[in-house]
Amino acid sequence: MRQRLINKTAQPQETLLAAGRMAARSAVVTEAISLPSLLFDSTLSKEDWIEGLKHQSKTLTNLLLNDQIEDFNAYLEAQFGSLAPEFKNGITEIDYKPILQDLLQTAILIEHSTIPPYLTALYSIKDGTNALASQIIRSVAVEEMLHLIMVCNVLNAIDIQPSVNKQENYPTYPMKLPMNVDFYVGLETFSSNSIATFIAIESPSQPLVKAPKYDYETDSSALYSQRAALQENNFWTLENMKGFIMENVHTIGEYYDVLFFYIVIFQIIAYYKEHGKFPTNFEELNTGGIFTGNPAKQIRPEQYYGSGGKLHSVEALAGVIAVFQEIKGQGEGADDSIFDVDPSQFEEGVELAHYFRFKEVFHEHFYLGGNYEPFMDENGMMPVTTPPTGKDLPVDWNEAYPMKPNPKLEDYIRNKELHAQGVEFNKTYRRLLDAIQSAVEGNQRELEKSIMYMYALKEQAVNLMKQPLDAQTNAGPTFEYINL
Repeated sequence: MRQRLINKTAQPQETLLAAGRMAARSAVVTEAISLPSLLFDSTLSKEDWIEGLKHQSKTLTNLLLNDQIEDFNAYLEAQFGSLAPEFKNGITEIDYKPILQDLLQTAILIEHSTIPPYLTALYSIKDGTNALASQIIRSVAVEEMLHLIMVCNVLNAIDIQPSVNKQENYPTYPMKLPMNVDFYVGLETFSSNSIATFIAIESPSQPLVKAPKYDYETDSSALYSQRAALQENNFWTLENMKGFIMENVHTIGEYYDVLFFYIVIFQIIAYYKEHGKFPTNFEELNTGGIFTGNPAKQIRPEQYYGSGGKLHSVEALAGVIAVFQEIKGQGEGADDSIFDVDPSQFEEGVELAHYFRFKEVFHEHFYLGGNYEPFMDENGMMPVTTPPTGKDLPVDWNEAYPMKPNPKLEDYIRNKELHAQGVEFNKTYRRLLDAIQSAVEGNQRELEKSIMYMYALKEQAVNLMKQPLDAQTNAGPTFEYINL
């Protein structure tokens, strides 16, 4: 079963609402697979299922993650309001927990995979040099830790125990992020090459961004203040859902979009199983359903001792929206801007998203204070690749230890003292992860230990990086799993 949608920019608002606000802004006729068909129509081909997934996930995600609740209600009503009774009979038992556990644990791995590379580059910068670059990298690393903890909150909200400290939770470098990407992430010293990799990691999913006003005056130092399956349709399996991600997801932001769509789908199914009908507005969909976790396990803002960003607890779908908005905004920018929140809010000073912070280091210039008129279109939009042209950001690329890329403990086996230092670093990192693990299991005060471990990590990493490994390179931290 399909529904035909006519999408035109000049259509009156009422017509768009009747169509469910499901379309791109183009004057074309689009034949789109409805959400019920995507879920329950056993006659769909896999090709149609994939195309429908692309369309519906983009539509639903854009509405909810951009706070367009009224439009989302119209979308739900259009999709499910007149669903024939016999069509509902396709619902069968589906075990959503193993699927969401896998997909959310992958999100934890993505966040975790960025932390050691960022810390390695940060620790490799020699003391007393590159102060602004250090501050930028540190602020991003802290926010990635925040993202990891918030994904744990989402898992706990749906009564799935998060896992951050087991061997299978450790990234192994060099590695590709678990998406459709063509670059490797590794442990490298601070350099233009490592910063370029960080830019690739944080790449936005949209090609255009609002250009900052070149006459905007601000104190640039404030910029970086730390602060399963359905029987009638075998497509909804973990293998197919992850396969879709590996083929069609190219950025971290896109991963969270698709993951959010999957969460909403399982919430819709859970609502139907509980109420015998489909939800037709956000209020019905928000609570209950898959959100059966113990609220006492949530990490809340007052229990988090990191700075940068805002921590959100999760007890309903609204909490998931807040978490994903925070993660996406900090990474690639919010509301088509280069900032990590709506730039009109400025509650804690203006702050750029990670992608743009790293571009400032790479190009050795700030964004604010620059002139972007040569890059702007008639709508004030510029390509995300536009380099910053504001005030100078001094960088001395030579003031970093020449660490061997992606070192392993086995590289130090012939030097007992060096090997012992590498082991001690990995033990400290393991203790840091153990503290986070204990916290997300309900012992929130364990997070206090993380500050102590972070200080110890830097000291141990720098001691490793000061020691020559061969004629060209020095040792460095390995971030490998180790038994305590």
